[in-house]
Amino acid sequence: MMKFGLFMLPCFREGVSGSLADFYDEMSELVAVADDTGWDRIWVSEHHFHYYGGATPNPAVQLAAWARETRNIRLGPAISLTPLRNPLHIAEDYAVVDQLSGGRLNFGVGRGYLPHEFDGHNLDPDAVSAMREEGFGIIRRAWSGETFAHDGKHYSFPKLRLHPLPKQAEVPIWAAASRTRDSFDWAAKNGFNIMMNQYPMTPEEARERFGWYLEGWKAAGHAEGTHEAMMSVFLHIADTEEQAIAEATRAVQEHANLFRLLFSGDQWNEDYAGDESVFEFLAPDGDLTRLFRERTCIGTAEQVIERIARYRDWGFTEMSFITRTGELSQELALDTMWRFNDEVAPAFREKAAAE
Repeated sequence: MMKFGLFMLPCFREGVSGSLADFYDEMSELVAVADDTGWDRIWVSEHHFHYYGGATPNPAVQLAAWARETRNIRLGPAISLTPLRNPLHIAEDYAVVDQLSGGRLNFGVGRGYLPHEFDGHNLDPDAVSAMREEGFGIIRRAWSGETFAHDGKHYSFPKLRLHPLPKQAEVPIWAAASRTRDSFDWAAKNGFNIMMNQYPMTPEEARERFGWYLEGWKAAGHAEGTHEAMMSVFLHIADTEEQAIAEATRAVQEHANLFRLLFSGDQWNEDYAGDESVFEFLAPDGDLTRLFRERTCIGTAEQVIERIARYRDWGFTEMSFITRTGELSQELALDTMWRFNDEVAPAFREKAAAE
């Protein structure tokens, strides 16, 4: 059965909402709709020192609030940037989230990729993959309830035992991967679920890289078909494709520009909203409609169904949707979520029930 999640990349700036407090309330409203209407997961990103996702520098804080505001939906960071924090503090924070939610935590882990975040934390980008692996090993040992000491390359501490522990005996683990094969191989070797983002890559690149994961999963001896895999995309539904693209273009443009500028280390450039050259980069042939069809779920309900089916056929088990960002307003996000519930989700839930 295809699962559906809400992906929060909290980008607050003046004009996005009345105030930052209002923005937090609006996110909670979207989460409540997802929880009440049978969505499977809420994911929230971690970012630092910038408008791009910077409203949740520690996702555990936001998830702790949602843990008390929801009843059924599972909650997780997408992702916890483990090299940027003491792994023992990460283990503590998310153990609290699991307890407050009654055991609904899914833990997304990754290394990060933005130069200004590494610089701000005084980290060597060449060391973060090793830090992710060492730090995550500490988190899992701590969650097991073991009393242990650690003396590693990046972290060391005397004998201790974590308190509190998660409510779940085994917290489901999701690893983020995008560009480097080592991330896909690391996730597959360890039997972790995988999460990807479509918009930075072409469908061909996405399918090839997901194939790396499936190859690694098989090579590691894991049973075929036992993985879970999530693809994150923009979601916006309208009566026509032209209307959907017109309403979402500015938001996608801003988002893609933010990603491009920050990835290149140009975090002080604030022309991410007005610079349309990002579309020349993403769609060098000038075909914006094709770009939206290949990298988003922006269109009519029928088109969204077709695109979700494509990912399902590739082997993905979950779609996670960005519905609220930039000029995709709260009103538009809520309308899209209700239309998704009424016009898209039944196509997959009814099929699963029939099977």
